[in-house]
Amino acid sequence: MVSSLYSRGDTSYRFGFTDGNDNREVSRYTRPRQMYSPDHTFSYSAAASGASSTMKLSSQRLPNLESLAYTATQRTEESTPYTTEMTPQSNARQMKLSASRRERCRINQARYRKRQRQHEEEIEKHISDLQEEIQELETQHQDMMRSAPQNKSMWVVGTEYFRLFRHGYMAPMVAPEPTLAEKPCIRPDKQAHVQLDYLQTSMTPDVTDGNVSGAEALLENWKFLSLNHDDVHVQLKRLEQVAHDSLLAVTTTSVTITENTLRQVYPHLIEEHSTLNAKLLNQRLVMRGSVRFDWDASCGRMVRVESQIDMLTPMLKLLGSLDDVAYVFDKALLTPDGKITAN
Repeated sequence: MVSSLYSRGDTSYRFGFTDGNDNREVSRYTRPRQMYSPDHTFSYSAAASGASSTMKLSSQRLPNLESLAYTATQRTEESTPYTTEMTPQSNARQMKLSASRRERCRINQARYRKRQRQHEEEIEKHISDLQEEIQELETQHQDMMRSAPQNKSMWVVGTEYFRLFRHGYMAPMVAPEPTLAEKPCIRPDKQAHVQLDYLQTSMTPDVTDGNVSGAEALLENWKFLSLNHDDVHVQLKRLEQVAHDSLLAVTTTSVTITENTLRQVYPHLIEEHSTLNAKLLNQRLVMRGSVRFDWDASCGRMVRVESQIDMLTPMLKLLGSLDDVAYVFDKALLTPDGKITAN
């Protein structure tokens, strides 16, 4: 059917087949194909050479990059072979380096342990020296307190009074008996009552508080207050000089009323008035007060230490009735101003 509709020349032209006689005719109507040659130049002569040469050129491709990379790698490996096998000389050198490194580490660790031991020995010796020095200073302090220098300031005596009695009476501490090994190097404590030593060295023998006299009597008053109350705390608020040889201290004294307080200080409440007894039990009293110090410059000691405590105000606040407050202090062993009526 093709042969009946088209001539020979038309059929060849339609299917892209030409012969040598009609090359000139094909070139008139066919635009030459641009082919990228391997040397990166375009060829226009291939289109005029016929269909066979065109198909030959169109089958050419750029070289595969992966194959080129693989080939380059193979050539590099073949040119520079690598081996993991160590020669006897290198193996011996490596062992020598390892042994040298271990030896340096051992030496460094030995030096570090030696420094640590020396540091610990120095600290232990320093602690021992400090303990001996503290012991000697405490002994010197006690000796100085007993010597009672004449030029001691009344301000020093006044402030020391509140430092020692800030928690009320404190029982003497009995020092343990030193062992035979400790006796040659450490001096044993002299058994003494610090508060009593202070009163004896800072006060005159006949020092008074207005009711009793003597250092032992003053200490007994503190003992009565402290043993019959719980959690005694005396706070110095202000200390001022009111005369040439007198100081006045403003204080706050806090105590807790316990069952022992009711039995020893207010025994009549247990026997006669259980309601007031229940109101006072485990209550905290905060009392304002004052202490007056009279100084004797000739001997450098206190001749009078008179204390006053306002127990009336906190009792009234606690009970709410003057009649009840009067009943509480009627047969009590303490007066509303903190004086002891009987011991």
